[in-house]
Amino acid sequence: MLTPAKLALASILFSNLAAAQSTWFVDANAVAPFDGTAAHPYQQIKDAIAAASTLTGDTLLVAPGRYQSFSTAKRLTIRSTGGALVTGIQPATPNTLKTVRHLSSAYNSTLEGFTIWAAPAGMAVDSQGLTMNRCILLGGGAAYAGFHGDGGEANHCLITGFDFGLQAATNLCGAYCEMRAHNSILQDNVLDFGAFSEGFYCVCESIDPIQGYALCLVQAAPQCFDFLGHDFHLLPSSPCIDAGDPTSPLDPDGTRADIGPLPYDPNYQPYTSYCTAKVNSLGCTPSIAAQNTASLTSPQPFWISCTNQISQRSGLMSYGFAPLATPYQGGFKCVASPTRRSGLLNSGGNAGAPDCSGVFTLDFNATIRAGLDPALTLGEEVYCQFWARDAAASFGSNRSNALRFRVAP
Repeated sequence: MLTPAKLALASILFSNLAAAQSTWFVDANAVAPFDGTAAHPYQQIKDAIAAASTLTGDTLLVAPGRYQSFSTAKRLTIRSTGGALVTGIQPATPNTLKTVRHLSSAYNSTLEGFTIWAAPAGMAVDSQGLTMNRCILLGGGAAYAGFHGDGGEANHCLITGFDFGLQAATNLCGAYCEMRAHNSILQDNVLDFGAFSEGFYCVCESIDPIQGYALCLVQAAPQCFDFLGHDFHLLPSSPCIDAGDPTSPLDPDGTRADIGPLPYDPNYQPYTSYCTAKVNSLGCTPSIAAQNTASLTSPQPFWISCTNQISQRSGLMSYGFAPLATPYQGGFKCVASPTRRSGLLNSGGNAGAPDCSGVFTLDFNATIRAGLDPALTLGEEVYCQFWARDAAASFGSNRSNALRFRVAP
């Protein structure tokens, strides 16, 4: 029979257990007051962690957006609701050494569905016993390590741009401290697997010849749509398709698990054209196209071009965040207001008598990197269309068809 004292103790323990199973909400677009409820989410992950009401064992549900670096000594599940293509964690300052620092030696902490950028010479994730699921870790600028620490595991992740993709912090505790990758892609690191790290059902390129004993399924390129441009969707020819651990849960299409953070999607297209162009006064139809990938941090350009323009004419590109197909000035307005405009462009082409050799070209990644439009953020869907002077056409202008694309990591 329980005594009153024991009943009181049991009540306290039960109360603590119930509290430790709470779910808190985080949204980069939230406005005060911030209390972590679904109605009033915290604005930053670090604020949710710091809150006294957030206890070991709790879950943080994080809405799409970009968040600042954080540290936690609490054992938590931190999960994005939209996945890594729309939810990112970035260094709070350029000299941040560790974007995500997990200090809990208690295992079972989980980080799921984020893109995580490392600062130059820094680390993306430094952990003790952390499990990462469906995350993308991006280095560059001599970044030291993607996933570093003691006893961590990366499942269905992608790690690129580091001196060491996976690296154990110490070898003093043997197998307990090994860093593991499972169903993951490691590519374009100086060493994908450093000392005391191992991988199972992974696609990688390089292994520490002395202490890295990873067993990569394939030592080859993963074959993504545009790896350098940070479009990590798998091509139909990718060796990652249906090549994951056969004991893993099936992919959404019911087939064997794919390797990497993004299951293969046969219907995926990096960008699509839509709407109808206005035929210009020389009888040519302007046509929009793109090359490479719109990206927040890729070093390569994202070229958007429009051919079949009248030579030696001025024009510009407008973009916005919703499609349209409304008759306008003898053609169609294909981007809903409000729109932004590029600077004035020149079509170039042949000198002399006007012909349709003109081409407008714009590097949209330069626009993103300029940082002048905060709406150009991770996962944002963008719509764009070219306008050109055409004195002989109705209303003295013509408009191209339009292009739809998303901003990748």
